[in-house]
Amino acid sequence: MFLTGYVVLVVAAGGAALLGFGAPDPTLGALSLLFWLLANLLGEVLWLPAPKGRGYLSMANAANFATLILLPISPAMMITAGATLMADFLFRRRKWYQGLFNFGACVVTVGAASLVFQRTGGSSINIDALLSPLNAVPLLASAATYFLINTWLVAGVVALETGRRPLEVWKTSFAFRYEIAGAVCLKLLGYLFAILFLTWGYMSAFLAVIAAYFIRDAYLRYVTAIDTQPAAPRQDRAA
Repeated sequence: MFLTGYVVLVVAAGGAALLGFGAPDPTLGALSLLFWLLANLLGEVLWLPAPKGRGYLSMANAANFATLILLPISPAMMITAGATLMADFLFRRRKWYQGLFNFGACVVTVGAASLVFQRTGGSSINIDALLSPLNAVPLLASAATYFLINTWLVAGVVALETGRRPLEVWKTSFAFRYEIAGAVCLKLLGYLFAILFLTWGYMSAFLAVIAAYFIRDAYLRYVTAIDTQPAAPRQDRAA
């Protein structure tokens, strides 16, 4: 009962956010919308396991972050959430209510992070503005907003499904060193994608894919090394 109500609440919040910010600006162009949709869809199908099986990371976080930095709030929400919905139904074969929850959670997360970026003075009108030190606080604030809202929304649904406390779920699944380090790296990768796009335009897709491939490969090797590392022997305490 509570789980159903929570899912409905998140989906309704996402729908209200989409209605509240209106339709995307038609001057953005179909090519731009398609480019960012495909970029986010590619990120959605690239999952990264956390060490010791403690959760996962999604390369979509990097694409989401680049999208919310460069695009207005309305198209950023629609593109990222649309990619999430397509990935859930076409590739991950999620159940319809799981797909709808992820859709709503993505809208709320991206919308809130994008709003924080803009309200704190963030600018990406050109490469100079994006690289300006004045963007440091907006970028950090929006990245923190994205991480906290996204992880707490997921922790809430897991807690209701398993009967555990939300804080316990959040600590064990998201608030540990490797997860936080991975989230920081993905946000930095998203920032790099945004820089590449403003520098090279659509040609930056090739550089972004190459960078994502090598980063993903290095991370998978790192996780494998940790998982295969023998546990340190425990020292017996003196009586």
